[in-house]
Amino acid sequence: MTFQYIINHLDKPHKWFTVLTGPHAELSTKQDLERKGVIAYVPLTSVRRRWAGRIKEIHIPAVTRCVFVYATDEEIRRVQERYAVLPPRTAATLYQNQ
Repeated sequence: MTFQYIINHLDKPHKWFTVLTGPHAELSTKQDLERKGVIAYVPLTSVRRRWAGRIKEIHIPAVTRCVFVYATDEEIRRVQERYAVLPPRTAATLYQNQ
């Protein structure tokens, strides 16, 4: 999804939502949502891992099993047909209590 695409679709009121995914499915869920025209974001963090004696730096999701979606009410209803969606206040409450 390009920056210009995002700019062109911000004429309607949007809100942030959290979409719950299966284990290790954050990036594929993000791609699926973007194919449907929804603005999605997965924050990544760099970590070093060792395989067969070699150290490699990889990027993994900073928040596991979550994709953040910036969507209108209409778009989020379509997303809810396939994915579990948390409203903004619920997601904030979950992380504040940890």
